[in-house]
Amino acid sequence: MRVGEVKLDDFSGVTQLFRLILDNIPQGIFWKDRNSEYLGCNMTFAIAAGVGSTENIIGKTDYDMPWAHEEASWYRKIDARVMANNRPEFHIMETQLQADGHRAWVDTNKIPLHDSEGRVIGILGTFEDITQRKLTQEALQRAHDELDLRVKERTADLQEANALLKQEINERKQVEATEREQRTLAEALRDTAAVINSTLEPDQVLDRILSEIGRVVPHSTANIIMVQGETATIVRRRDPGKNGVPAKDFSKSFPLESLPSLQRMMETKKPLIIENTGTSALWVARPGESRVRSYLGTPILIENAVIGFINLYGLTPGFFQNADGDRLRAFADQAAIAIQNALLYERAQATAALEERQRLARDLHDAVSQTLWTVSLLADVLPTLWANNREEGRGALSRLRQLTQGALVEMRALLLELRPAALTGAKVEDLVRHLIDAAMSRKKIRMSLTVEGSCSLPPDVQVVVYRIAQEALNNVTRHSQASRAWVRLRGGPDRVALRIRDNGRGFDPNDHSPDHLGMDIMRERAEAILATLKVESGIGAGTAVMLRWPASGRHTTRHGESPR
Repeated sequence: MRVGEVKLDDFSGVTQLFRLILDNIPQGIFWKDRNSEYLGCNMTFAIAAGVGSTENIIGKTDYDMPWAHEEASWYRKIDARVMANNRPEFHIMETQLQADGHRAWVDTNKIPLHDSEGRVIGILGTFEDITQRKLTQEALQRAHDELDLRVKERTADLQEANALLKQEINERKQVEATEREQRTLAEALRDTAAVINSTLEPDQVLDRILSEIGRVVPHSTANIIMVQGETATIVRRRDPGKNGVPAKDFSKSFPLESLPSLQRMMETKKPLIIENTGTSALWVARPGESRVRSYLGTPILIENAVIGFINLYGLTPGFFQNADGDRLRAFADQAAIAIQNALLYERAQATAALEERQRLARDLHDAVSQTLWTVSLLADVLPTLWANNREEGRGALSRLRQLTQGALVEMRALLLELRPAALTGAKVEDLVRHLIDAAMSRKKIRMSLTVEGSCSLPPDVQVVVYRIAQEALNNVTRHSQASRAWVRLRGGPDRVALRIRDNGRGFDPNDHSPDHLGMDIMRERAEAILATLKVESGIGAGTAVMLRWPASGRHTTRHGESPR
């Protein structure tokens, strides 16, 4: 007879080999009929059930077993479900009161049994005692809990300092939606803070602010308005439909009084939400805003004064909520810091440039005045010298010519300093040659210039090279007591090396502070363009100033390495 044709009653007559196999399987095995009455089991199950031999289980139900009544009811419920659905169920984790009185955890599997015609005639079940596994898991959990407790105890000193952070973390665990919003806001505010540290260019600050605002408050379009007196100007505009790139829009200026919404924020210094622009008296539509249905704006405050506004627009009424206003205000506070730093930096640069131009112009003016005064004296005595001694007259005439040429060179330098654009429009070798001519007109020092290659430098680099050469040559004429100086300029389209050396008295870098010689200023200028500056000097050994600039990280040198 084939296996598929075996009747349930025949399970009790299985062969001795089959019985031997069943009894040596470590898992408990049992089978039941449609009424959940046991038809057989292996020895492992018989021991757990406390029935002695496997034959003693035939005809019994789960209520006849040692397990609790509620356990028996649960087992039969699962049996009925498996047979009704004709679908096996695996890994049913449940407790079971064993015959020896202890309660065990068992992992049970139940599958429907079919006759030769495919009808469900009972179930076949297996179970495995996983009590030890459960105990091990519980022990691991206890160990984990104990370890967690120790970690918390070790971090007790940090809890006071991180109390606010811990409170925020707990709130995030309680409300997942709030956690996501707060994280987005924190990241956006962090990026705004990064703007403060990464750039001080006003245009870049405005671009970054407008690019990041969408991470804080969703919107359709946005702009930044700056205020000057009674005039408002749209300085940046962003439309997500146009790749979200901020656009400059300086042409749209208008009186503040023409927009009641801005006037309201000027007065309250708080965010303003217009839920429906079609019904609000505060809304006055401007060209290009006909599709706007809701509005959210906030003032940008610096020292409690309104300097501008961040404006967000929605295409549906009621798009913005009160929470959006709070988030936008927090973002605007960060934006105000970035804008203020950028404006202060811009003013500081302008002030420093003006002061430097005034100082250099004053120095040059003094030099020209002294030279012209000397020329005037020489011109007064020249006729007398010529009449008394023509040789001395010729010498005085030559000196007069030299002084006049020197004054001309100084005047050209004065005009160059008063027109900074000329520093970037000329070739750097011509600028250095001009500095040498001016230096020789002030002091009887022989100077030579050697130029190798042709330098084509970015404007900011060329200005720094000029300023450092100017400062170094001023030191030669004023402090070195040198009779000779040599200037070498080597360069190309992406690099430049400048060396200025004299045979003067020099100084000891270890014992002498070089501040009054402008060394710190020269180093700061070099660092601003990522160049290398090295100064070598010794008592009686003259001084050498060496500058080397690499472009785009190429031709880099270690700090202090001299240009080749």
